[in-house]
Amino acid sequence: MSQQLTPETIHYLTQLEQTIIHAASTGSAESSHHLDVERLNSHDGLGGACLELLRRRGWGICGGGSNVNVDSDGNVSRQDAVTFYALTTLQRSPVLACLPPTATEAAVEERLLGVQNYEQFASLRIQLQYLLLSTISHAPSLLSMPSFVATKVGVLLALLVREEYPTRWTSPWQDTWQSLRCQSVSKESLLTNSSRRETMASLDMYLRFLDGISDEIVYPAATPEHDSGNANEDSASAALSSVPRSAAHSQYLSLRREQVKDSLRGFPLGSTGSGAVVAPCVPLEHTDAARIVGWLLDVIATVTSAATERKATATVSATTNSQENDGILEIAVRAAATLKRYLSWVDLRLVTHPNLVNCLLDGMGGADAATVSYNNANTGNDGDDDLGDATAHDDATPGTMLAVECASCLREIVTRGMEEHKKVALLLELKVFGKLCKLSGLGGEGNVNGNDHRLRKLDLITVDGTQIDAVVAAAELVNTAGLELIPGWELQCQISPTSSSTPMVQPVNMLMNQCLELSFSCLAYDDIDVSGAVIDLVSRILVSLEKKESFWNNNIETTNLTRGTLCNSLLSRILSILHLRMKYPTDFQFDYEDEDEAEEEMYRTHLRKLYQRIVRFRPQLVLQFIGSCLSSLSQPLSATSPTEIEVALRLVFHFGEGRRPAPGAKTALRDGPFREIVIALHRSDIASHSHREVLLLYYDLAVRYSLLLKEMPELLSSLLGALTGNRGLQHPHPRVRSRCCYFLLRIVKSVGGKAMRPYVEAVVEGIQSLLFAPASSSCVTSTREVFPIPPNDALYLFETTGILLGTTGLDVDLQQRCATAVLTPHIRSIENILSSPDLTNDVEHYGEQLSVSISAIAQLSKGWQNHPPSEVQTVLAAAVDVCRNVLVALPSSPLVRNRTAVLLQRMMICLGEAILPTMPDFLTTLLSHCTTEDDVLDISQLILQLCIKFKENAVPTMDVSILPFLQKVLSIQVAETVVVPSGKEDSNLNVHNVSTLPPHLTTQQLSIRKHAFACLHHIVAHNVTAALLSERNIGSMPDILKFMNDGAITAPDLVMKKSCTSFFSLLIQQWGDSNTSQGQAVNGFFDFVHNVFVPGMLDCVLSNSFNAKDALHSRVLSEFGNALWFLKQSAHGNDFNTRVVEPLILGRSNGVDVTGFRNASCGKDMESSVKALKEALNKK
Repeated sequence: MSQQLTPETIHYLTQLEQTIIHAASTGSAESSHHLDVERLNSHDGLGGACLELLRRRGWGICGGGSNVNVDSDGNVSRQDAVTFYALTTLQRSPVLACLPPTATEAAVEERLLGVQNYEQFASLRIQLQYLLLSTISHAPSLLSMPSFVATKVGVLLALLVREEYPTRWTSPWQDTWQSLRCQSVSKESLLTNSSRRETMASLDMYLRFLDGISDEIVYPAATPEHDSGNANEDSASAALSSVPRSAAHSQYLSLRREQVKDSLRGFPLGSTGSGAVVAPCVPLEHTDAARIVGWLLDVIATVTSAATERKATATVSATTNSQENDGILEIAVRAAATLKRYLSWVDLRLVTHPNLVNCLLDGMGGADAATVSYNNANTGNDGDDDLGDATAHDDATPGTMLAVECASCLREIVTRGMEEHKKVALLLELKVFGKLCKLSGLGGEGNVNGNDHRLRKLDLITVDGTQIDAVVAAAELVNTAGLELIPGWELQCQISPTSSSTPMVQPVNMLMNQCLELSFSCLAYDDIDVSGAVIDLVSRILVSLEKKESFWNNNIETTNLTRGTLCNSLLSRILSILHLRMKYPTDFQFDYEDEDEAEEEMYRTHLRKLYQRIVRFRPQLVLQFIGSCLSSLSQPLSATSPTEIEVALRLVFHFGEGRRPAPGAKTALRDGPFREIVIALHRSDIASHSHREVLLLYYDLAVRYSLLLKEMPELLSSLLGALTGNRGLQHPHPRVRSRCCYFLLRIVKSVGGKAMRPYVEAVVEGIQSLLFAPASSSCVTSTREVFPIPPNDALYLFETTGILLGTTGLDVDLQQRCATAVLTPHIRSIENILSSPDLTNDVEHYGEQLSVSISAIAQLSKGWQNHPPSEVQTVLAAAVDVCRNVLVALPSSPLVRNRTAVLLQRMMICLGEAILPTMPDFLTTLLSHCTTEDDVLDISQLILQLCIKFKENAVPTMDVSILPFLQKVLSIQVAETVVVPSGKEDSNLNVHNVSTLPPHLTTQQLSIRKHAFACLHHIVAHNVTAALLSERNIGSMPDILKFMNDGAITAPDLVMKKSCTSFFSLLIQQWGDSNTSQGQAVNGFFDFVHNVFVPGMLDCVLSNSFNAKDALHSRVLSEFGNALWFLKQSAHGNDFNTRVVEPLILGRSNGVDVTGFRNASCGKDMESSVKALKEALNKK
């Protein structure tokens, strides 16, 4: 089909070939760019030239294309780069771009095609079809073809189908079969040495073709195929690449794909996209889809049978035969993986055909035992092929991988969409559960068919009886099928809730029995991937048991059970399995940073959720089970196996999480038997167990059920002794010491001061000895070795000490002595650090140490929630002075600044107004080093708390702090912020406009500004307004008003808008009587309100974007209504009519009713008047 080439063409092809070889061998960017330019400038995307390049390589000629040149390193020769380039370029060319048959835009047609027409492309496609089919029909060419070339051939054949089928290429499947001579796969061709490799190569090529159909037509990539890998093309190529991406082209692509799929399924070509219900025009068994599925099924069955027969009759080299059998089975694996891609969209009658289902179920029984290894030797396959998901496990044999793919196929069938009752009928027809029971050696009632594991082709009982990949796939199939079955089975509850006489009921109940046995076997399997695969199904079963208990008891019949007791039996069985599977492996190290152990822990988290669901449903049944588990443990508990005692404690610990009503722990302790279990654990020697995780779980359990300790103080003494001794705070393992610091705090908080009173002195003294132990890793005193407490965990101990001192009713003198005893060595440590000559040279190191010290004082103060005695206040005040020295010495440390702010908040509670004289110094230092949003947050919280707690007494502090704080807030704005002049060149406060910023920067700026809005609002709301009129701040009052006005009118956050509007409302109310000494400033304020605030707010409220019916908008409107009311009632109320009503309301529209504004008697009336005005203006 080739034509005589001119010398110029031959020269061009030679040059093109050399450029390709040079680009491939050297990686030359210049050569690659030259090739791209040539392709983009060619009207057919070099399609015709690439066909000639392939012919020059012998493609399309008998015997051609068979030689694969390999260099000395075993790599494919550079010459074969020409073949790969030609195939790839054809794939990307307009020839296979699926262009519409007629161009809708003349410009598009001219730019893309020039003077050519679509018939030329059709001619090139015919040539390509002939070239590909003739090449693969030649056995030597096929056998020597590299896998990457074979894959490209399959893709090109698929793209030809997308272009030509079914009009111009009516039988691509049969034509490709005939070229490969694989339409009918014979077992003899696979058993005969002379024909085996040729047959396997033909099957491999056809599977690549079918995979290409799936990739290019059924499940196409998001990016157009011809443009794949083209992301780096320069703008010069945009003109060409943009045409195929047009909406018209995309629409035509989708249409062609649907047409191909419809034609495969036997529908007429014109039915695609019509929207009408169209019947197939071809009987199902004669459709191309049926032929493809039938061929794949034939391949799986024939190849599997051939491999089995060859294995049975092998007499020579066992290793050689095993490798050849593996190579044969790999074809079956490939066929099953390809079949899975078609099962989701072909006719349901095809996918449920008994032959297909039985073949897949038989394939699941072909997995090898775990003792069989797989040597991935070269058996005619180059090893680059994608054998499906199963290839993730290198040790899985082809028989096992086939079982995995067959299970995946069955999952595709089971998950086909349909109504619930039809899904039940489908599962009955498929008999998946029954076949799996037989393969696994399980009867319908869970009986194992003998003890011979050889009877189990899919062993769900014995670990390593079957390779784990196949068992996991089977468990996933059981989970999927079970989740599909239960809704339909529950549907019977509505149809026949008490009768099992319906014809379909008995088979479905048997199906459910089989499902239960399989799911429980998988859940009990000693592998987290297998067991975890059915957790969703077991959870769904528990939900169904809880909601439809009577239906389960009355419809599922099992042997050896009294009717009506099935629910309890199933729950007991699940509990037994959970008890077994919740045990950690004996070699588990509890290293949650290890990936494998983290997966183990996540798996057990899911198991515990199942357990908690059972507790909610049947708490008494679970209590009996817990009791039997604990009674079976060996005594003493301190010598029990860690795995056994840990899982028993887990059952007790998580029991409270499942009990209802909340809190579950409190409800659980009302159960007498459970209460006795917890008491028995406290009275045992469990605290002496050698395993650290058992010890920590016991302490965690004690914290969860600490209400019992409060009611029975006699149990508290031994627990405190363990927690504070060498089984807790002085345990050799640092994790135990760390956790026990927290547990001790939780226990002290939970049991309360009254229960802890007898132990205060001893506990405080013991904590003090631990807190100020020498800084070495451990020190040996005259009596015992002392292990250090990590600094951050020691904070829990400081808080514990404070609670013991402040809440247990100690004498004031004793509180003072103990507080002094705790703080004195701590303060000395701080002073020693401050005297270090390297203090400012290593800010990070010393800042971390000092921040922990400051936090310790704050934690200690938590023991006194209200004002402590004056004697204790004296001790705390002295500590505050030391902390001020720390801040002054190291203000550049962010940690020191943050912890100081936290301490000051605590001291406001503990010291009351005694803290006020020191606050200006603290705030001055903090503000001078305020550089981040976190600093702004810390300082704003201090200002808010000062205003809320001390009100007008906070004026001196606010006087020196508020203006520097506002300046800091605005100085932290990003550099892109536009600065709007304030109107005064000597202003101390400039308003930054965020409206010009990108959205993400606007959000960032507003998150900072909201702190300034909140502080100014609190100053006014809590009567600290005098700070704004002080001599220091009065000059910046106009800027403050502009700043808050900007927030009220333009802030997108409605909470900020409300705060800013409320700021003006409160100021109008406070300054309305004009009794302040700053009369000029107040008059200026009211001028600002009349001239700026009220007009701006009216514009904002009356705009279309303001929704008065929205809750947050309504709050803003309510505050504005109050502001108008207070303004009308103020000493400047005489101006309300002339400065507000007439110019601002009547001036907007003649004829507007303003009676409501003039006669308003409260803020609510003003709000209603504004709403009425808004509605009237909207109507106009």
